[in-house]
Amino acid sequence: MAQHSGPIWGTLDPFVEGGPVIGRKVANSGFLQALLGADPFREYHFFLPDRHSGTALEAFVNAVCPQAAAKVRILPRTALAEHLAANAYHAFHLSDCLTAQGFLAALRNRLAANIFPITGVTHSLSYARYGQSFAQHVWAGVTGRDCIVATSRAGADVVREELSALAETFHAPAAQVAVVPLGIWCRDFDVSTLEGVPAVPATKTVFLVPGRISPYSKMDLLPLLRAFQRLRQGGVDLGGVCLVLAGSPDEGASLPHTLTNLAANIGLELVLVRCPDDATRTALLHRADVVVSLADNPQETFGLTILEAAAAAKPVIASDYDGYRDLVRHGRTGFLVPTLDSGEVDDVSLLAPLLYDSAYHLWLAQDVAVDVGELAGQLRVLLQKSVREEMGRAAREHAQGFDWSVVIGRYLELWERLSAAPAPKPGEGEHRHPLAMRYERLFAGYPSRRLAAGDVLEVTELGRAVYRGQDFPVVYAGIEARIDLELMRKVLVWARNPLSWTALRQKAASEDRLTATVLWMLKGDLLRVSAGS
Repeated sequence: MAQHSGPIWGTLDPFVEGGPVIGRKVANSGFLQALLGADPFREYHFFLPDRHSGTALEAFVNAVCPQAAAKVRILPRTALAEHLAANAYHAFHLSDCLTAQGFLAALRNRLAANIFPITGVTHSLSYARYGQSFAQHVWAGVTGRDCIVATSRAGADVVREELSALAETFHAPAAQVAVVPLGIWCRDFDVSTLEGVPAVPATKTVFLVPGRISPYSKMDLLPLLRAFQRLRQGGVDLGGVCLVLAGSPDEGASLPHTLTNLAANIGLELVLVRCPDDATRTALLHRADVVVSLADNPQETFGLTILEAAAAAKPVIASDYDGYRDLVRHGRTGFLVPTLDSGEVDDVSLLAPLLYDSAYHLWLAQDVAVDVGELAGQLRVLLQKSVREEMGRAAREHAQGFDWSVVIGRYLELWERLSAAPAPKPGEGEHRHPLAMRYERLFAGYPSRRLAAGDVLEVTELGRAVYRGQDFPVVYAGIEARIDLELMRKVLVWARNPLSWTALRQKAASEDRLTATVLWMLKGDLLRVSAGS
């Protein structure tokens, strides 16, 4: 029986990950903090694959949102089916749209008490294997409540184009696409501190480049140095300027050394801050006068560093590329540098599935040209302190619209809108996803035979001993949601006298775990089977 005493939110993901700090992890934890802080739901169900994920999530909730801890339920992924049948969920949201969203929709269509909205967010979109992942969103079971959340307008265009091509190929409907940006906590950038700032000159105009120092996965910094070189050639004295690169270079790469030498040749001081921690990154933002990010790589979809700079009241020079154009108001909060490509990369499309990710991403990025002359002009403008300060104030105001407290409201509105969309009744829609393995058909030839209607089942001596409490069955961890120990006891009673599989199924017509429980009992010698005549 479905419970309707209040809305329940569900997910398959912890939204909290350890390891190196990258944009995806920061965005996911920020979303969760915003959701639990707003606290619009009665309960929050996290169906996780392992205990480690649950431990990390529990620690995060207790540290960041302790007031919501009592509402957070950490559940094993194996219990998903029974909870879908028992609860009317308001929505399920996944931290990545490419992992399981279509397959979750198939399970919902078959078992859930209601056809709730399922959403999943985009991150990087350019990996060669992602076409296969997007295919899960194109099938007969798609409803008006299934939606991919793109974080930028450019990202949404990518997703729609991919889904359209797949829909034409498979002749099936595709999930819809909505745009909801990532967010930041503006308050994290309120306090200006220079503690922990590396050796950055105190009197120079600092242009800061945050993020990975890599033409393979982020941006090529050569156009920026060429733009400074143009300024020098145009008579600008670079003695009062310092360029700071703060990020992690590719392992073993000689690029930082190359950039340092090039900067020295044009008379520009360059400071490299390798792998800064959060405190150092924030301190560098406050020390900076201008933040520069010239993404040219399709791996980049949004641009959290742009928002962080704006929240710290810094003007930004960003490439007019991907989601960056959603984040900078050209001429008001900073500048967008025009970019150009040819569109002739069919050879890359063919080779990409056969190459390392870094190889084809470098090819694609090197086909994107940044307008060096325009960039040089923008650098020249932002050498003026009054312009920087005016743009910085406007940037800080603009960033408020991307605060997580605002962005989470857009998610709540989206789930409400999706909930009102037409959808089939529970159990009536298509639930066999074409990309899911059909084990019952594929592996039909593996066993000697299959349990048949006329097969006769009977309790063994061990089964009788278990029923009397003189022996005990073995239940492996991970199978608890698959079998029913109370049903086992009923079967031991029903099968004291031999009865057919058909008769047993009639007795247990309301038991959805009968087949799995009986096969487990046969395997454990609690029952024996003989072929019917």
